[in-house]
Parts: sequence; structure tokens; C-alpha cells
Amino acid sequence: MNPIYRSLGRALAFIALCIVGAALVTSCRFPWQHNTPSVTASSLGAKPTAQQLISTMQKNFRSVTAFHVVMKVDNLGTPSDGEIQIRSADGDVLMPDKVKAQASVLLSGQVVTVNLVSIASTQYITDPITGQWRVVTGVLNASTLTNPNTGIIALANKLSHLSTPVQDAVNGTPCWRMTGQLDASTLTFLTGGGVPAGTMLTTSVCVGNADGLPYQLIVTGQAAKSDTAQTSRTFTISNYNESVSITAPQI
Repeated sequence: MNPIYRSLGRALAFIALCIVGAALVTSCRFPWQHNTPSVTASSLGAKPTAQQLISTMQKNFRSVTAFHVVMKVDNLGTPSDGEIQIRSADGDVLMPDKVKAQASVLLSGQVVTVNLVSIASTQYITDPITGQWRVVTGVLNASTLTNPNTGIIALANKLSHLSTPVQDAVNGTPCWRMTGQLDASTLTFLTGGGVPAGTMLTTSVCVGNADGLPYQLIVTGQAAKSDTAQTSRTFTISNYNESVSITAPQI
């Protein structure tokens, strides 16, 4: 396989995992495997604690079937030779293992647009020059995402120093915002590592007042080798449980 496609495949697999992780970072189990009655954040009282909000998300996200995510990256560092940087992405997730997204990617000094469809362990990626679809396999294994000990769904237990929630809003949706710290080493399976040991990422989550679902996730700090301490990745989540169709493109 062309090294460019494999590198691009890894970068866009990172998009797929990040998009899913934007909502799963606060969940400790496979959310779609349980049918638990939802809990409204408002029922927790006028001043819910961070742990109460996380618990609410863990319960309510189990009933989610689909959602839309916009990812925006600010203050990226200088990439090394051959490194691919994701500037932004816009995508849909269909539980449990389908993602489609369009991304703005810095490739060899040029910003290009790339499309991605990820179904189970197979990714379909458009050539940034010709626009033709390519198949990339062996880049993303579903177990990387779903492993309860090492995957994204394990990150909830890694958050520390959670703040007292405060009222905020995301695109007009009232939500409770709380922040915490996440060790960058917990994201090595996504970013490839290469950051100094002990690097901490400031993580902010905003939980909807009405439905107890996450509407925004912001991770700030050096998560990848070329990041800086000011690099931030903002995931804005919407369109919960709307009808989404994700199929493999025609090659």
C-alpha cells in the first residue's frame, strides 16, 4: 500500500475514533447494549455535582442511536516531515460502528479535503488529488475503540480534578460545563504518543440540562507529537437519534 494512503488512513481513523470518542469519553460501557430509563439533568437539582452529571451521561447515552459531530482544531504546532495534521472534521456516527466524515487535512504543506467512511474495521478514503475512493484496511480495529480497559470508553475513569459544574450553553442548548484533567498517555492508542511523560490535558464537557447528554467536549494540550500546550480540539455534538444512513461507497 502507498505509504501516503496508510498515513492518511491512520489520520482519518483518528478522526473516526475522535468523533465517536467525543460522546463516549464520559461513558464506561457500550452505551447501545443497555436499555436503561433516561435521567434528566434537571432532576438532579439546582446544583448537580460533576459525578452526578457523569453518571447521568453514562445512563442516558446508552439509548443514543446516532449523532452529528463537528471537530475544530486550534493552535496546531509545526508538523514533522510526512506528518498529517487534521484541521477540522464534520461527521455523523451511527451506532455501533459506522462513521462518515469530511475533513480538512494538512498534507505535505497543503490543506486538502478528504472524505472518510468507516464501517467496522474497513475505512474508505478519498484520494486528496483525484477525489477517487480508496480502501484502507488494517488501520483501525473496532476492538481499539470498544476495549473497556484500553479504549475510549475507559477514559471516563481517567478524568481527575473535576471542577464544580457551572451553567453554560452550546448553540443555544443550556448545559452544565465541568472541567478536569486527563493524562495524555491515555490517548496514545489514538495519537501515537511522543509527548513528554506526565503531560496533562485540560478537558471540558458540557452536559445538556434537559436530556443529560454531552453537547461539547474540548481537549486542550499536547495530545500528539506536533501539538503545543495551546492546541485545542473542540467537538460540538448535535442531532441526537436522527435518521442517518452510512453505506460503503462505490469503488
